[in-house]
Amino acid sequence: METQQHSANGSMAGQLWGSLSRCLWREDFWLPEGLVWDDLRSTDHLHYPDPFDIWFYPLVLGGVYFLFCSWIVEPLVLAPLATLLGVSNKRCPKPQPNETLETLYRKYHLKVPLKALIKSSETTGLTERQIERWLRRRYKSQRFNQRDMFIDCGIKLLGHTLFAVYGYSIMFSKPWVWDITLCWEKYPFHTLHSDIWWYYISVLTVYWKLFVSEFLQPGRKQDDRLFMILHHAVTVLLMTFSWTCNFIRIGSLVLMVHEIADVPLLIAKMCRYAGNEAAANAIFPLFLVVWIVTRCVLYPFWIMRSVFFDATRYMFMPSAYVFIFLLTGLLLLNLIWTWLIMSIVVRKIRGGKLQDFRSSSESENDDDKKSV
Repeated sequence: METQQHSANGSMAGQLWGSLSRCLWREDFWLPEGLVWDDLRSTDHLHYPDPFDIWFYPLVLGGVYFLFCSWIVEPLVLAPLATLLGVSNKRCPKPQPNETLETLYRKYHLKVPLKALIKSSETTGLTERQIERWLRRRYKSQRFNQRDMFIDCGIKLLGHTLFAVYGYSIMFSKPWVWDITLCWEKYPFHTLHSDIWWYYISVLTVYWKLFVSEFLQPGRKQDDRLFMILHHAVTVLLMTFSWTCNFIRIGSLVLMVHEIADVPLLIAKMCRYAGNEAAANAIFPLFLVVWIVTRCVLYPFWIMRSVFFDATRYMFMPSAYVFIFLLTGLLLLNLIWTWLIMSIVVRKIRGGKLQDFRSSSESENDDDKKSV
């Protein structure tokens, strides 16, 4: 009797999974009209993206990359370099241990409701002012210092430099770089070349690592962390979606355009953390030019123009419009980043200092000085 019941439950689970799978992979959503998934099976002449690859390899390699950065790059390269350049490792000491206040901090961080503050004051015998100071000190003790930010930028610089060098070395030989309409003509019968396979997988490997790292890095403002998580999530989702739909050609152009600007930016930030303002000021204009050319000219007027006016002549399935929506979301993020960069340029013109516009670390340091 139990065997029959288990068999029935297994059959129901199998039917449910089959229904969900058919709903998720509906051909009228993912594929152009008249095509089925069997039409996109790889052959000796055409190799199509395998959805298994985009989930399995980046996650596995992301773990390997995380260990590589933690065990080799950081302790053997970046930490000695930070010491050599005299990067400050000053860190605020932790406050006296207090279990009640530690629980309060983990629950509310610095935004403690008045009722909880009063209750903690009664429990600990400390004044509300003393509790607020304890919480601020606890927060500052775990926050990234100059050395942490230098190492973090160095790890990111490694990835973006490798992507930029490898990407540009392979992309200029691709015909769709010179004629962007080839991204859409004869879609979806576009073969996936091995160099593009590695390009996608390696970039997504690092972005998965960065996405997970945002949850593990202490001391960032919640709004800044959420914005960076959103940025990495959009990137991961966009790359995964383009792989699944075989929008690899346009996806590779998006990668090529977006990776290069981060290289001079990260170098300038590392120079500033090392106290070399002159080098940072010299490199920043180069970053600004590269950013404007790639993010403000090539992406909207070359790639997005083709997406809006060329792609819609070849593809009408719902997945294409979802992909266009994701690309538009990336464009909006670029506009937000550009507004932040321009605010830094204006501040610099008025005699201010260059700051890390993707991190709250420096602005928080200024706030701390004012509150002391």
